[in-house]
Amino acid sequence: MKIYKDKIELIETHISGTDSVLDLGFWGQGVNVNNPKWIHKILKNRARKVYGLDIEFDQSVYKGPLYIQASAENFLLPEKVDILFAGDLIEHVSNPGLFLESCLRNVSKDGKLIISTPNTFNLFTMTEKMSKGEPTINPEHVFYFNEKTLRTLLHRHGWEVVEVSFLYRLFVEHRESWKKKVLNVVYKLLSLATPRYVETIVIVAKPK
Repeated sequence: MKIYKDKIELIETHISGTDSVLDLGFWGQGVNVNNPKWIHKILKNRARKVYGLDIEFDQSVYKGPLYIQASAENFLLPEKVDILFAGDLIEHVSNPGLFLESCLRNVSKDGKLIISTPNTFNLFTMTEKMSKGEPTINPEHVFYFNEKTLRTLLHRHGWEVVEVSFLYRLFVEHRESWKKKVLNVVYKLLSLATPRYVETIVIVAKPK
């Protein structure tokens, strides 16, 4: 299984300059919009056309037909796109089945869906599970996923999985404790042996 260094490498692998893309949850990506590593900006520099969809964003700056304020569980684009990019979104939605069905309605016949989401069994979660009983989670997350649950969910809602891989780093802006910095060293060494404990899982799927 492949380990992508970051979302930039993931985008460069799967998205070309001829693609039209929908960036789902484009606003809330844990990075300031002025940061050059903001994923929506990277997608705009990479693809032919990029839509942005989020339930809330600054509409005084990001406005026009390419920006849509809507729930990821129920949306409709003016056209079908080649790529649906859902970076760390599916764990936030209340009904992931409705989300996947909305994605299916808005993707071209030969298009694909790219999902990244926290790996249930990543090293940091497992360590906290053993030491604290329950791991620290983002208060906006409502689901945990792994390869098996994602495969089942996608198959149930009209998708075929074509790639399962992992993503090493997210570039989320936050301060780390000294314990986390020590664990980062273990994480790096362990990732050289197996991807199974890497922080983020990546699924690429196409319509069945």
